[in-house]
Amino acid sequence: MDLDGPESFAEDAGDDSDELVEGEQPAEDRFYIDADWHERQGLSFNDVVQERMCPQCQLRVGEEVEERYPVVDRKTRRVTYELRRVQYGSRPVSIIRDCCARKSQFIVPDMPVLEVVFRILLANGNQPMPLEHIRDQLREWCPTGRCQWLLLPPETVRRIVENDQFYGLRRHEIPEAA
Repeated sequence: MDLDGPESFAEDAGDDSDELVEGEQPAEDRFYIDADWHERQGLSFNDVVQERMCPQCQLRVGEEVEERYPVVDRKTRRVTYELRRVQYGSRPVSIIRDCCARKSQFIVPDMPVLEVVFRILLANGNQPMPLEHIRDQLREWCPTGRCQWLLLPPETVRRIVENDQFYGLRRHEIPEAA
């Protein structure tokens, strides 16, 4: 599975009924980075993401490396892995998740709100996330609680993310079952 896009997150879909069972809360809206939005804007999603890589990883972009890829045997349905030679940086979301997001300068207190939301989503492999989970992770990056993005009320952050026109942040829609 390619972790650089939100291709299949239907495991959260559950029952396709729109009715709430008494006592249940409606599902929280989840947000992700829409790679196709970048392409429609004439931008390379990989280039935009590579710009957020740490300096050490940026120096390695284009270097030939071996990566493990899962391969499913159609007869036995067993998953095996094969090594492929690829250019370092060809899957930048994975690199950020596995390396860059673990470094102290990946998110700093003076970054704009949309930039930190974008980086939190990258750090989580671009898995669709509720804004409350994003805020929880932002608290970890700002233990003093005085960062501008934590001082904003949750509804303000929601409006900022929903009105994004620069980062490709979108609400994740779960396709209805046919």
